Amino acid sequence: MLSFARRKQKDWDKYRGIIFYMILGCFFVFLVFTGLQLLDARMHLPAMVKIPVIALTLAGFFHILYHRFLKPLIEIVNAAEEISLGLRVSSIPISSRNELGKLAYSINGIAKKLRDTLYQVNDTKNIDQAILSSMTDGVIALNPKGEVLFINHVIEDSLKINQENSYGQNILGVIRNYEIEDIFRRVIKSGQPVVQEIKLIIPEPRFFRLQATPLVSGESNRGGVLMLLHDITERRQLEEMRTEFVTNISHELRTPLTSIKGFLETLLSGAMDNPETANRFLNIIYKETERLSNLVNELLNLSKIEGRRVVHRWQKIQLNDIINTVANLFMPQIQEKQIELDLDLKQGLPLVFGDPDMITQVLINFVDNALKYTPSGGKINIRSLEERSDVRVVIWDTGIGIPPESLPRVFERFYRVDKARARELGGIGVGLAIVKHIVRAHGGQCFAESEVGKGSIFSFTLPAVNNDEGIE
Repeated sequence: MLSFARRKQKDWDKYRGIIFYMILGCFFVFLVFTGLQLLDARMHLPAMVKIPVIALTLAGFFHILYHRFLKPLIEIVNAAEEISLGLRVSSIPISSRNELGKLAYSINGIAKKLRDTLYQVNDTKNIDQAILSSMTDGVIALNPKGEVLFINHVIEDSLKINQENSYGQNILGVIRNYEIEDIFRRVIKSGQPVVQEIKLIIPEPRFFRLQATPLVSGESNRGGVLMLLHDITERRQLEEMRTEFVTNISHELRTPLTSIKGFLETLLSGAMDNPETANRFLNIIYKETERLSNLVNELLNLSKIEGRRVVHRWQKIQLNDIINTVANLFMPQIQEKQIELDLDLKQGLPLVFGDPDMITQVLINFVDNALKYTPSGGKINIRSLEERSDVRVVIWDTGIGIPPESLPRVFERFYRVDKARARELGGIGVGLAIVKHIVRAHGGQCFAESEVGKGSIFSFTLPAVNNDEGIE
């Protein structure tokens, strides 16, 4: 009872001003009508006088009522609607200190706090967007149903997904991968983070380290899942290359060393007494030792080129001169295999900047491969031409060709299309890798085309320069 009485007293304290003005207004109207009745009883006023007086009295009363109560109330209602829609910027003008004035003052305070809160929310949102946009890892936010709430630009770029189109879609419909859906369900069920490596096929095979963390939201503690995807494709490729490198080097070293060891044991066991046998074995040992020496030298060259530890002797080069030099170098082998060599060199070819020894090595590797894999009676064509701002050199042969699945990998270290034939011919699979790095160091590109049984076309481009242009 006591609390009820207090609430009534507070209500009276709040609204007594409005009640007072309403009572005062009614009392004023009552006095006017009473005065008119008394005057009418004594003086019998005509209707032409009573009606204007009553009309003016009511007009004055409603004018006061409108400006004192209705107009401020309409402004307050309009302001409240604008605030609810987020459109209110200016404050409500306060013209009185009654209860409506206090209400307007309170709404102005609410509007100001709301504006400040919206500014803070927008600032926080902008900061979050900037952080998410600057991240190098992919971010995917999902609600408890597995529907996409947000993806950052890394996911958009790497997986070719559009943020607007994916919003509200199930994650399995956005990213066609059941592992991601399974990880989402495990996190939702257990409420614990999950870290796992996954492979995504679309748009191209890529490996990711996925870290899925539950989002905490409210008392249910189930607000969805946040996924971070770190691209480890390059690391996996490097690991595979390292494994392949160790395997290839071990094999390349073991084969000649085993051969050398076997022949030396045979010689030490008594074959030295037979000059003919000893001489044949020593020739084999010499060839295997030379093969090991070539392997070590090519590995050192590749390491220097990849590590950019080679000092280039930059100068202007006429590629036709180098092509003629390399062709003369291989002429004895070409004649021995009865291969037709055709040189189609454009006259007046622009100069290129480069190291002549390095460019010579590029041509030697290309021509050597063409000669090795072209059978007797075949043909090799070397052509030079100008293409826009580049000079292109093309080496075409009628050799055995390269299978389509091997063509993208021919410039990789230690990759050999036919390992048995390459080993027989002395190749270890680093020649084209050296070529690729040399050409790239000169600002050019390498290309390979081939068809099994019909031959291969290898080419490279180098930027052309004017005669009056120098090196910066």
